[in-house]
Amino acid sequence: MSGLVIFESGELSVADQRELVIKMQGELLDMEQAKIVTSHRFLPGLYERTITIPPWTVLTGAAHKTQYRVRLESGTIAVNTDSGVKVLVAPMEFDVPAGFQRAGRVFDEEVVWTDIYENQDNCRDIELLESRLYEVPACGLGENRRLKGELIWRDGSQAQLS
Repeated sequence: MSGLVIFESGELSVADQRELVIKMQGELLDMEQAKIVTSHRFLPGLYERTITIPPWTVLTGAAHKTQYRVRLESGTIAVNTDSGVKVLVAPMEFDVPAGFQRAGRVFDEEVVWTDIYENQDNCRDIELLESRLYEVPACGLGENRRLKGELIWRDGSQAQLS
């Protein structure tokens, strides 16, 4: 059974969703990767991580260690929630508890999705923030994910893994 079944299933427990998201993550790493652009914004006491997702992309996120707020700025995306898969239409904002891991399916227009985190010490070190905020998967996060034996660096270059 493919992890993509998460988008076709009725209500699943958060644990069942997480299992399917992790399975989907592995499946997606074997496919051509979408060009998802990540940008970072720092405000006093806040860190905003924005991803711009191309149309028709299926993606998974990392499990979060802290609660956070999502601001869906543009587009339409189906995502798993604590009460099943929901289609979200921008603009909207909502809060997410710690521990949640999400999968998404974008429709026919680009999606701009921003996660907003407390950043009490105003840290600007992205790797340190990632380690504080996410359960970083073995494949890495965002532009630094590992794909088919290659490491994709933030600048888009690739390196072979031994």
